[in-house]
Amino acid sequence: MSLSPLAAPAQPTLTRLGGNIGAEIHGITLSPDLPEQDIDFIYRAMLEHKVIFFRRQTLDSAAQEQLGARFGTLVSHPTVASAKGTNHIFELKARKGRAANTWHADMTFMSSYPKASILRCIQPAPYGGATLWANTVTAYQGLPKPLQELADRLWAIHTNDGYDHTDLVAERDWEFVQWSANVFAARVFESRHPLVRVHPETGEKSLILGNFIKRLADFNLPDSRALLELFLSHATRPENTLTWHWQTGDVAMWDNRATLHRAVADFGDFPRLLQRVTLVGDTPVSTDGQESEQIINAQPNPRVLLETPHHWAERPQG
Repeated sequence: MSLSPLAAPAQPTLTRLGGNIGAEIHGITLSPDLPEQDIDFIYRAMLEHKVIFFRRQTLDSAAQEQLGARFGTLVSHPTVASAKGTNHIFELKARKGRAANTWHADMTFMSSYPKASILRCIQPAPYGGATLWANTVTAYQGLPKPLQELADRLWAIHTNDGYDHTDLVAERDWEFVQWSANVFAARVFESRHPLVRVHPETGEKSLILGNFIKRLADFNLPDSRALLELFLSHATRPENTLTWHWQTGDVAMWDNRATLHRAVADFGDFPRLLQRVTLVGDTPVSTDGQESEQIINAQPNPRVLLETPHHWAERPQG
């Protein structure tokens, strides 16, 4: 009796989502036990397309951490405790319609910030709550030559102290302002990065931008803000961006060295829950070979905000 040959396993496929950024991968069920060729396929796709997506996945928190470790060493957030029962997961749990709806790259207040992040949707909002990504490589490439030359020479100070998570949070949401100051910025980190870094794996030049920037080095605040808005306007042009509308089980993985991202806080007071792991990154290098540096490293923040709006006190020592 002759036996039919075994069918070869299906090969993963990739669909581009935007002209300059984003792709969706089909044919891979994410798990910590993926074969090495699938891990390599995913990572190379991320480097090329900057952010990649998977629909209808079934990871839990433990599997997400284990999968993340296949791509590198996991790193926890330096000030916010990891989600209960996990070692490295940063939980994005929306309350009162809050979302990080300002452009940023993860943890750029560290001199060696994460190279990549993996985000999993547990509970999408019933409407709204999308996330946008921007390609900071094509943003740099699209700059007029004089702006490229200017960007190549600029450096910026990044900090977690005073970071504006959301442009919707005002004095009316003092609870969130308190959390930002008393938890997120309980220990202060400041780093000095070039505005343009050279990617260590692709060799591409990309802009380091976002709301962790306090100011440009050697510039006053008005000039700093004007220049940063100019560069950010190029990075976030529609041609450089992609919008992803979350469904339960979706997973996104992006190159944190070549993108910015932000949420859209348009889901009312409905809950929205996602979990993220991040991978240890390298120290950025400027176009002329200088490395980023840590200026302030985990310095206790001397100020604590009180429950009464606009009131603060000295942080207890010890």
